[in-house]
Amino acid sequence: MPRGRKRRFLGYGALNVALTNGALQGLLLVMATGWATLLSQLLNVALGFVLYGKKVFRVERLRRRSALGYGLLALLLWWCNWGGIALLSGWGCSRNLAALLLIPPLAALSYTAQKLVVFRQGDQPAVLD
Repeated sequence: MPRGRKRRFLGYGALNVALTNGALQGLLLVMATGWATLLSQLLNVALGFVLYGKKVFRVERLRRRSALGYGLLALLLWWCNWGGIALLSGWGCSRNLAALLLIPPLAALSYTAQKLVVFRQGDQPAVLD
């Protein structure tokens, strides 16, 4: 396994979140919330795809198939986050605490799916070919 990949994943993930949130904060000053969040989410997905593909998993070429897989993963993670917050808040947990509690399992799911499916290298076993 390439050394430091998990550390790079966390570092570039933090960078992606910081840049995306900075864009969101700026967009909220000049447009409606729905458009601002949509645009910031699109930036998050596009930036994440490039950063994770090139910097974390070090793929030579970003492919359309990987982009589709990454987009579907982003939708799955969004759905899991939304559902997880709803579930935990239904059990009496605050929505903010629920969102924080979901970060580690969602990050682990994201890393694993990117490693095994989205940016799978030639020497890794196929999961969804």
